[in-house]
Amino acid sequence: MSHTIELKKVSKYYAANDTVSMGFSRLDLDLDMGEFVAITGESGSGKSTLLNVISGLDSYEEGEMFVFGEDTTAFTTEDYERYRKTYIGNIFQDFNLVNSYSVYKNIELVMLLGGKKKKECRDRVNELIELVGLKEFADTKASKLSGGQKQRVAIARALAKDAPIIVADEPTGNLDSESASAVMETLAKVSRDRLVVIVTHNYEQAEPYVTRKITMHDGRIIEDRNVREKGVVSTEVEAPKEMKKGSEIRLGLRNTFNIPAKFILLFIVYLFVATAVLGQYASTKSSLHQNDLLGYSNYFLNTDPARIVVTKEDLTEFTDEDIAKISATENIGTVVRNDLAIDKGGTLNISGAYVEGPVYPIEEADKSKISYGKMPETEREVIISVNPASDTYLNVNDMKDKLIGQKAHITSLDGEEKLTDEKVVVAGIILDDTADKNLSYSGYSKIYVSDEVSKEILTGMMASSSKSLINYAGTKVSNDYSRTVYVSKNVPKGQVYIPETQAYYYDNGNAEGKTLKIKISNKYYSAIGKYTVGKVVNEKNIKESLGIKKDNYDNYTSAIFVSPADFSKLFERDTFQVSAFMQNEKLSDDTLEALKENGFRTLLVKDTLSDVTGGFDFVMELLAFGLLVIELIVLFFIAYAVIKLIMKSRNSYYSTLRILGASKKNTDSILRIELVFMVLMAYAVDIVAVVLVKEGVITSPQVTELLDFLIVPDYVVLAVILVAMSLLIANRYSRKIFSSSAMKTFKEEV
Repeated sequence: MSHTIELKKVSKYYAANDTVSMGFSRLDLDLDMGEFVAITGESGSGKSTLLNVISGLDSYEEGEMFVFGEDTTAFTTEDYERYRKTYIGNIFQDFNLVNSYSVYKNIELVMLLGGKKKKECRDRVNELIELVGLKEFADTKASKLSGGQKQRVAIARALAKDAPIIVADEPTGNLDSESASAVMETLAKVSRDRLVVIVTHNYEQAEPYVTRKITMHDGRIIEDRNVREKGVVSTEVEAPKEMKKGSEIRLGLRNTFNIPAKFILLFIVYLFVATAVLGQYASTKSSLHQNDLLGYSNYFLNTDPARIVVTKEDLTEFTDEDIAKISATENIGTVVRNDLAIDKGGTLNISGAYVEGPVYPIEEADKSKISYGKMPETEREVIISVNPASDTYLNVNDMKDKLIGQKAHITSLDGEEKLTDEKVVVAGIILDDTADKNLSYSGYSKIYVSDEVSKEILTGMMASSSKSLINYAGTKVSNDYSRTVYVSKNVPKGQVYIPETQAYYYDNGNAEGKTLKIKISNKYYSAIGKYTVGKVVNEKNIKESLGIKKDNYDNYTSAIFVSPADFSKLFERDTFQVSAFMQNEKLSDDTLEALKENGFRTLLVKDTLSDVTGGFDFVMELLAFGLLVIELIVLFFIAYAVIKLIMKSRNSYYSTLRILGASKKNTDSILRIELVFMVLMAYAVDIVAVVLVKEGVITSPQVTELLDFLIVPDYVVLAVILVAMSLLIANRYSRKIFSSSAMKTFKEEV
């Protein structure tokens, strides 16, 4: 029959600082169930080293050791974990209790590690507490117990494991004689159905109870004799179960709070980490967003990043219901009808002060910012706004209220085309102290006009952007690139005036009284008009006929003039295109999606900006995220260094778990749960702060600006990043704990 433990020529050496010291050398030893063995000898004789090898806390360098017939020669770290979990119950001179745990929880701990459920532990734990005489101390923290009480807890914990082998290193070394006697008596009872091996300096205390005495000297056994008859017990050992996942979670959460000082310090560190990651991520998105806004537009004069150009899917006219639907869309602030004027722009030449820029509805003007004059009271009154980047800012500022009441036509930006049939009147002036960053050309100013003037300008712009096909009594001439049809009050309704250069499309140039048809078309609609040629104009009569100076005749040789009424029939339509301005342009994706779901076509103006990076926008994004990764790595190592220092208070705890039989997998899980739960709590505090900032409870414009760049998926990504960082920290710390044997890890600082 094989022995419970059998050592054959086993040696243990220690290497440190280029020197090798002997623990013990070439020992032969057999130990069996039912024995209560006392190992004694002077200090340095090797008795504690032998106990550590027997219990699997330390490995050995040569020889063979068999446990229940199993050869341990090639045991790995995992094998020793399984060995300790299956066979060994440890009782230490220094107790190795979890001081922040109660008596009950210390004993329960080893049962949870052995695969028991929490409810399965209750009766057995209470039974063992009563066995060692600590019933009234069940809920007392181990740190508040006396030395004798702690040792009894350690014994109860060893018994709770139901291991066949109990090893104890100086179990009475810190106890008074009465407590020592009680401990020895308890161990003697235990040895009746187990193998109990103790190391002691005071053999006299153990002598009444032990069945066998082993004396060591200089790493060798010099005495091995039976004192009394051993018990006879079964050698069958039931393998422990795997630790339950619920127990791992319970211990991880328990460890989060059980040491208040550690909890507070860790929470502060993780709160810093969570806040720093959130801030760096938001800053990166802000930087990328600012890069997106760089550039200019060849078409849009107003490049406000909050602007969305909206048309209907079928390109038909907007109804009031359509406008209301757009206005009701979440995140939409204002809706500008007839928005072509925003981009085409106009010029007011007022007493030598040229005010040029986009044309806005009068509703967009901020009454509180009017420097001179007042808000318009009639349809022909306008507001002008100039900023320091405008070339005319100084002129307007110098002339000030002298400009109020001045009249002028709104013309095209080049000044060659009148956009209004009648002059408008300056009612007020806004001197804006800041350049408008949302204009492609910041030197532009703004002109605010009424709906009537806005429609008038829009009609002219529609004429400029429409294709035309002129049918001169059978001769058709198309023009796709420049304006053909103009309006003049001098032309009677139903007639057209044409320059003499076009009269030659008719026989012998006889155009007057002949028919002329006009077809105009654009992306929104087409229209046809049929007219009679009322007059042929030339350089001599153009002033009399149309009020145009003869010097400008050459500019109109391809033009056709119609009456205001006929012009309106061709070009005046309801709104085909509007611009919706978002309250928060950073939420553009959701806003665009909402508009599309309501049946509208959208164009985000900032997406049309030219690429000023020379095609390297992807590289810029890569660099930005690369920098973020570097910042996160640096933050990770800083956090790890600090957390490792804080977690040193937990070194003995996790080493104790190993000694008690926890596998690396179990220990890793408990550690991960503790640190992940901690970082999630810190992140939750950050999320609460974010909500308070967004609700205006906490006021911080800079923070609000950064948070505007984050949406729900971003917060999920940040949570994943923080959890990943916490798991990496846990893994690095765990590798430190398991970098050497359980006993060495326990004695050294990780």
